[in-house]
Amino acid sequence: MNFLESFMPHGMCYAWRPDILWLHVFSDAAIAIAYFTIPYALVRTLRKRKYTPFRGTVVMFSIFILACGVTHAMSIVVVWNGYYAIQGVFKAITAIASIGTAIMLYPIMPQVFALRSPVELELEESNSALQQEMDQRKRTEEQSLELQNELAHIGRLTTMGQMATGLAHELNQPLLAISQSADTALLSAQENASTSAELLECLEDIQSQTQRAGEIIRALRQFVSKDTATRSDLDLNSLVEQTIRLLNSDALKHNVKIESDLNPIPNPNVDRVQIAQVLVNLLRNSIDAVGANHSHNRRTSVGTHLDGEEIVVVVKDNGPGLDDGIVPFKPFESSKSEGMGMGLSISRSIVESHGGKLWFEEAAGIGTRFIFTLPLTRS
Repeated sequence: MNFLESFMPHGMCYAWRPDILWLHVFSDAAIAIAYFTIPYALVRTLRKRKYTPFRGTVVMFSIFILACGVTHAMSIVVVWNGYYAIQGVFKAITAIASIGTAIMLYPIMPQVFALRSPVELELEESNSALQQEMDQRKRTEEQSLELQNELAHIGRLTTMGQMATGLAHELNQPLLAISQSADTALLSAQENASTSAELLECLEDIQSQTQRAGEIIRALRQFVSKDTATRSDLDLNSLVEQTIRLLNSDALKHNVKIESDLNPIPNPNVDRVQIAQVLVNLLRNSIDAVGANHSHNRRTSVGTHLDGEEIVVVVKDNGPGLDDGIVPFKPFESSKSEGMGMGLSISRSIVESHGGKLWFEEAAGIGTRFIFTLPLTRS
């Protein structure tokens, strides 16, 4: 068989009408160019991507498309040259490539349908990010609730301890006076021969019970003064942020904005709950004070910075300041009708037990500043 044998050109079937002939030629040319471009793009993609799903199928599909392009190119050739045998060979190659592509394509169809679209992937990533964010907002809420519960428990214990210490100090003085008076009375009664045995026994009982009461008070003071705090290196700025979140509802209730100015600082070795109690006491007092301000610009802020070997924490507000006659840090003295006056006293004791200091500064008409320090070295 002579594949180059020339038969009647296909143009004769068109009666060499230019409109019909060039319609077919231009159409086949456009299809051939497109078919040649598609395999080029696919092969180039395969070369740039080391891992491509269904790589073999993509290669086979490229061969099939290329063969289709050659077939359409031959349709142009046979318009003027009747090389139908060569055209038939290319059609056979195209047929084989198409059958091979179909055979490779059908088994992978379920896998192709299982592939997720970019929109689905983006939606999945968004859902995953949203879930992570929800898990984080939840962890933060749990941390705040845990901190709140710890503060309530430790606050009650600390308040009881401070009250016990104050009461022990106040009671120690009259008990000492009673004990001394009982000793004097007993000595005078013993020197008087006419003193009845019943009176002597009564005075001895007063002396004994007074001494016992003194021992109980000394034991109580010793018990409440024990340092049972558990200290560890703490991210203080993170604790400040947790405290702000904890008190945010109180601030909104009083229409007060809590601001923060947290600078990079080392982690001090402190008791987390006790320092949180100090922050809560200072910020809550500040919120209450600013809430009494008639200005619309009600602000309180907390800031941290490093000063040498000390961390400095500043809580300030634009409230009316302390009431006249109020002595800060004095136990049982408060400007609040429902207050016990123990908050600032407890806070100072906690800070001092950590080796730091707590004080306040006041300027008429512009609020107050409570400042405390924490040493970087372990106290």
